[in-house]
Amino acid sequence: MNYRKRNLLATIISGSLFVIILALELVFALTGIAQKIPVLTVLLIVFAPVFAIMAIALLIRFLSLERANRQLINENVYNLGEAIAFYDLHAFDVKVTTLSKSRRAKSKAGQYIIAFTCSTLIAAQNLDRDENYAAFNGKTAEIVEKVLTPEKKIGRRTNAFCFNHGVFLIYLMVDEDREIRDVVNNISDELFKTEQTGTTSVSVSPFFGVAPLEKGASVVETVENASIARNVSERNFESLTYYHESFRKRSSRSEVEEISNALSNNEFVVFYQPKFNLATRKFVSSEALVRWDSKRYGLLSPAKFIPIAEQAGLIHEIDTFVFKRVCEDLNEAKRRGRRLIPVSVNFSLYEFFSTNFLNSILELLEEYKISPSLIEIEITEATSQTNTFMSVSIIKKLRDRGIRVLMDDFGVGFSNIGNLRKIPFDAVKIDKSFIDDIVTDAKSRAIVKFLIELCQANDMEVIAEGVDNKEQCEILKKMKCNTIQGFYYSKALPIKEYEKFLLSNPFEKKEASN
Repeated sequence: MNYRKRNLLATIISGSLFVIILALELVFALTGIAQKIPVLTVLLIVFAPVFAIMAIALLIRFLSLERANRQLINENVYNLGEAIAFYDLHAFDVKVTTLSKSRRAKSKAGQYIIAFTCSTLIAAQNLDRDENYAAFNGKTAEIVEKVLTPEKKIGRRTNAFCFNHGVFLIYLMVDEDREIRDVVNNISDELFKTEQTGTTSVSVSPFFGVAPLEKGASVVETVENASIARNVSERNFESLTYYHESFRKRSSRSEVEEISNALSNNEFVVFYQPKFNLATRKFVSSEALVRWDSKRYGLLSPAKFIPIAEQAGLIHEIDTFVFKRVCEDLNEAKRRGRRLIPVSVNFSLYEFFSTNFLNSILELLEEYKISPSLIEIEITEATSQTNTFMSVSIIKKLRDRGIRVLMDDFGVGFSNIGNLRKIPFDAVKIDKSFIDDIVTDAKSRAIVKFLIELCQANDMEVIAEGVDNKEQCEILKKMKCNTIQGFYYSKALPIKEYEKFLLSNPFEKKEASN
């Protein structure tokens, strides 16, 4: 990188000047010049420590940059499959800040940040190679670099790019908005060419979000705006979306107060939805699902209040409430001699990556005398990919203590299939959107079959979500899916109905008699 070369050159020059000055001082002392020209000697004495300090400072900075560069290269090897010279977010921030203050930026050129990802499905003939997805990221990185080469109208001096948490970011300085679409189209065209690469079949759907870098705005804030626009693109199945302030829906004070009061008034309740294992023909676990039993609105699903709780900073209280209630219910069932099966609990991204997450889990298990084998932790695919290194560390610690970890909503959005080998999940839950059409659509069946085989090849239990009828269940049984969750076996039930269901239900008796 140029900044590394410049820093190394400055270090060498400063060190060389320091050595030259010392040599001159020695020569002057030996030849008697120091006595004849004392002013020159004084100048050399003054400048020697100056250049020495500069050389030491620059050397320390160079070594620091080298260390940061090695870390960046290691991360790029992990995420992109090779040591591609892509910035991380911090380096991207520094680079964009520098470019935005350049002479060109002070002209009428517009400045924008583009965020994009590809919803991809990779079907490789060799499932033992977990580098497939990283290789695809690497190919995408090469495409970005190719499109933004100096030979193009938009050269390196007016752009920067990085890969951060599964999202490619591009900074552009352009004269016309049309140039943004040109870059987007060129990247898309190159990506579509990668769909068939011999041993690997790749389905690519790139989604782009664009946000202007306004005067005085931070780079990180603009990156967030571009990412929000990218999410809107994917949600609306549009290739390109420009950020608008309306995308940031703010919760009203009254909504936040209602949720806060609901927590204080114990209006939240936990329902349980059983999961049926097709091999053992038994209900082997369940999922804890929070509901808001509002006096004003009635029984509300999480979609109605979780986004507001996240924005208002109340999600910790809700996550903690659900887990604590699960522990209480398990403890009570154990005390009464009821049937016990593991319960999976969903945790938000904010809670999962909190510094006290693991300790708080273990403390509650100890408080209620609950065996870790009765608890499963569910996190979404998006959460697991937000910080892969931290995710792996946390999941390993949970598993070391006997707690199973499940990936929820697999296949939704930016699906990093390569991470199935890198992140040690115990089970993967295939999202309902894949299950809905398997009875009538051959392509849906092929995708689900592939996902089941892929997960099982990685020694992971496969749980199909949203199975609502017998036809779906029979197809999944033929595909050797492990576990079924959905209305066909049971909807989510209040604790009392759930306990009765486990004691007496038509499925286990019926299946056992076959």
